[in-house]
Amino acid sequence: MIQTALRYLTRLTIICTMFALVGCGQQTAAPTQERVVTDTTGREVRLPGEVRSLSIVPIPWASVVYAVDGSAERISGIHPSAKASYETSMLKKLAPEMANASTDFVGQDFAIHMEELGKLNPSAIIVWNYQEDEIAQLEKLKVPTIALKYGTMEDLQNGIRVIGQVLGKEDRAASLIQSQQDMMAYFDGKKEALAGQPRPKVLYLRDGDLKVAADGTVNTMMIETAGGVNVAKAVQGQWTPVTMEQVAAWDPDVVILSNFAQIQPADLYEDRLAGQNWRNIKAVREGRVYKAPNGLYRWDAPCVETPLMIEWIAQKLHPEIFDHAHLVGDLREFYQKFFSYQLTDDDLRSILHE
Repeated sequence: MIQTALRYLTRLTIICTMFALVGCGQQTAAPTQERVVTDTTGREVRLPGEVRSLSIVPIPWASVVYAVDGSAERISGIHPSAKASYETSMLKKLAPEMANASTDFVGQDFAIHMEELGKLNPSAIIVWNYQEDEIAQLEKLKVPTIALKYGTMEDLQNGIRVIGQVLGKEDRAASLIQSQQDMMAYFDGKKEALAGQPRPKVLYLRDGDLKVAADGTVNTMMIETAGGVNVAKAVQGQWTPVTMEQVAAWDPDVVILSNFAQIQPADLYEDRLAGQNWRNIKAVREGRVYKAPNGLYRWDAPCVETPLMIEWIAQKLHPEIFDHAHLVGDLREFYQKFFSYQLTDDDLRSILHE
């Protein structure tokens, strides 16, 4: 036990020395230039006067940091899954500099490799709120650590606000939040039109292993706001595996496929998934299987484009109420306003999988 403790202390000393040599995550700024930002867990985080680089552990937050900053130049490290999303997203076109962001400092399981993080010398690091052990270790290394809650629209907007403070982009963060709130108000104006309309049954499928968006996911809110019913709402958990027999019993009117796997509508239409039988499912029979959009990030999860995702679902469920042209107009306006970018028709087809 003593030898194990000594080995740990020796390792921690080596890592601390590495961080000290590169500034231990701090920029050379006078103490009076330091700032204090409160993250979404209520922790007070001491930051240098200027945050020049950020390493980002949570997958979705790289795209959010880009949206708040309007650039990826300060993003030094991202999760491997965020890099995978980047390769198929609009970020690759809008932020080519993100291609240089390292993924070596974090594993697929979100474990942080401290030696690799030391090489990046970040001004600060963003982590999941539940990474308590990593937060404690980073605090010992004196790396400013911002912990963010995630899962709901409220969590997302609180995080956007914090990132605005971290980057000195408070006004832009507030504008993004206001834009989301304005777009969400659009659905309030459609409640009367939806009243009395049948609500299509929706199955949100993550992958070919029959993991579905269950009660604990934000996708239920998306579907219900769009005028549908999540058939898996009674299932506990978040992305929870179910059986084909259960899918058949639900017999969904619409199936949405996530971007967390390569599964495509053709896999269901042509019954390519071994051990499954989709041909008799209503959504397949009627050609209502859709791949979720992928803009700056996968629209399956809370992101800066979530209101657009809800509008996309609504247009698929109730095309007589939600106009496709309105969705396209909102999408074009969003990219023009925040990124000074005019979406081409090819961009729209790529984002919307049309």
